Amino acid sequence: MKDAAYRILIVDDDEEVRNGLAEIVDWKSCGFQVAAALKDGEEAIRYLQDASVDVVLSDIRMTFVSGLHLAKHIYERRIPAKVVLISGYQEFELAKEALRYNVQEYLLKPTDLDEVYKVFRGLKEELDRERQDRNRMAMDREMREQMMRYLKERYLPHLLLDPNADEDTIVRQFEMIGLHIDPRTSACGLVRVSWSSASPAETVQRALLGGLTENASTVTLLPYGPVGRPLTMLAVGVDPEKGELSEETDRILDQASSRLRSLIGLTIEWQIETVYDRLIDFLEERRSSRLRTATSADDRPRRWKEDKRRWTECLEAGRFEEASRLLKQYIATYGGERIDDVKSILIQLFGSLNAVYAADSGGARLMQLCKSEDLEEIGRIGESLLQGLNRRDEGEAGLNAESERKVISKAKQYIRENIGKDLTLSDVADFVYLNPVYLSRLFKLETGSGFSDYVTEVRMLLAAQLLRDTNLKIYEICEKAGYKDVRHFYKLFKRYAGLSPSEYRERAD
Repeated sequence: MKDAAYRILIVDDDEEVRNGLAEIVDWKSCGFQVAAALKDGEEAIRYLQDASVDVVLSDIRMTFVSGLHLAKHIYERRIPAKVVLISGYQEFELAKEALRYNVQEYLLKPTDLDEVYKVFRGLKEELDRERQDRNRMAMDREMREQMMRYLKERYLPHLLLDPNADEDTIVRQFEMIGLHIDPRTSACGLVRVSWSSASPAETVQRALLGGLTENASTVTLLPYGPVGRPLTMLAVGVDPEKGELSEETDRILDQASSRLRSLIGLTIEWQIETVYDRLIDFLEERRSSRLRTATSADDRPRRWKEDKRRWTECLEAGRFEEASRLLKQYIATYGGERIDDVKSILIQLFGSLNAVYAADSGGARLMQLCKSEDLEEIGRIGESLLQGLNRRDEGEAGLNAESERKVISKAKQYIRENIGKDLTLSDVADFVYLNPVYLSRLFKLETGSGFSDYVTEVRMLLAAQLLRDTNLKIYEICEKAGYKDVRHFYKLFKRYAGLSPSEYRERAD
């Protein structure tokens, strides 16, 4: 299907010039269509409130609202439109001022048709590149979402039961899957979910996970162990407060149950078993139990940590041939013949390496790994990932230290400017053109704090400033700081400031 023509808005208070630009220029040959031709910047501002265009072509000086003011409006409100201004030689100072507003091009009066065609053909090439980038990013985002969904549904239950997975591995793999959970501080409880219909367990689990509202509570529900009836899941508290875990789990499951009942006629029941102060305590207890029942001759769990250390040292030293031999050895030793075990080994080995996510191809290969059900193909994917690391080591990809600092500075600015929105790591990663997992690790390396911690800190600073300097109601401040749940906002603010929002405002006064 042919791409749609780009939309252009023409703004000029001279009717003859305005109509001439709209009718005489062969916009179709340049890949554009005229969306509207307006006589003043004020009309254009009203038009842009309800309609979107790709380019605004405006006279720089008009009777009421100038093209310069229009360019400033577009710049300050981040309207995704490029601006081309028409100016005369005597308006050079105005044109210089417009540079601050990212004006794309200038056309001099009297307007020359050849120059118009040259400018807009160049703009079309730039818009085409941006469209291709957006399409690629959309495909990358869809692929990442598929991969994270697969990892959460298929790999995570295996990881949590894996006796080879130590504490550091679990923390890193949580991060890779996009779960900002610290197993050393987060409470957890085992949840058994049952249902009376004939729906398969995998279908119920997928529907249940899909029916949970994102960011709606302080509890995350994770699949745990083999999928069966009843369905076993882990309720993990984002806040390290054991007492509220059961209450919050009941609340989100009640909401999910209502949605599933109304949408697909599925009725579920659940029971929350023993609650643990720390997720890691629960995992260690289960791991110790499995180790006690294992044969005494099987010392693989005890060797795994040392073997991973050898693997990392080989890669850091650039000994990729040795790393390739180790890879085959680890698959044979720890993976055996079970496909899920082999996948787990490879995800643990490659998922802990920042460099895998620095290159676009790394994410694509991991997605292939997640989907594959063929042992030989999985082995080839592992070798391909290793070769990608080798090429990156030789300088074909990746960021240098200065570029990394610039990326994080740009990401922090984006966070501050969009703090009132529902910010996600993927949103920021898309803005700076990086893989989310790689950005997360780079962010922590450069700032000393995690992405979520930084966002929370910026939101709390904004909330404190609004409490001190404005008369906004607390629920309004909650919304401006990017929170939908006032109760959650109260809890975070009290932890941050040591006072509730109301108490903070009273003391500030």
